[in-house]
Amino acid sequence: MWGASARAAVCMGVAFVASHVYAAPPAAPQPATSVPTVGNPIAAVWRERHVDFVYLGRTVRYSCDGLRDKVRALLLDLGARRDLKIAAIGCDADRLRKNSASPSLSITFSAPALPNPAAKPLHEGDLAATDARFETFTITSDAFRNLGLGDCELVEEFTRQILSKLVTRDLRHDITCVPYQLSGSRFLVKGEILRPLPPAEQAAGQQRAAGRQNTRAP
Repeated sequence: MWGASARAAVCMGVAFVASHVYAAPPAAPQPATSVPTVGNPIAAVWRERHVDFVYLGRTVRYSCDGLRDKVRALLLDLGARRDLKIAAIGCDADRLRKNSASPSLSITFSAPALPNPAAKPLHEGDLAATDARFETFTITSDAFRNLGLGDCELVEEFTRQILSKLVTRDLRHDITCVPYQLSGSRFLVKGEILRPLPPAEQAAGQQRAAGRQNTRAP
């Protein structure tokens, strides 16, 4: 039988070991989550554009609605105003029966642009003022955005015919489309694009500007 002093020593030893074995070390600091870089708000204008978009892809053929919806989604995602108009051309019954190439599109849209004193409005309301900023964007295969490898040729033509008319910077693209097959095709387009500020930020900016004017008033 152990004496009281021996039992006390054992208990102290167990407590010492337990405190050293089970005490969790301080958590290591975690790196901050990276977020897309965005620029400061700048003055911009809504500039109207018109594009006759021609798709001559060989791998995938689109219906009239399918081609229109794909291009509309891309434009809205890149900051075009929601009142854009897209008309599909070549959707008559004869074309569909002959199974000819995909339809083309007549597109009218407004997107943010940098102010140009020499620019003349196309009509009343064109070149209306707005606030915008440069934001990062990426166009790549993404199931959530309804873009797959079969859209490679569409993205290639969109980049050449439409994206070139938007205000971008640091634009980079890696597009390889293999005709008549998906294997080997890939597309990645990224950079920064001038997007309008969300309505809430636009309203807050207008309120701040009004407040500054009221402060300066005599």
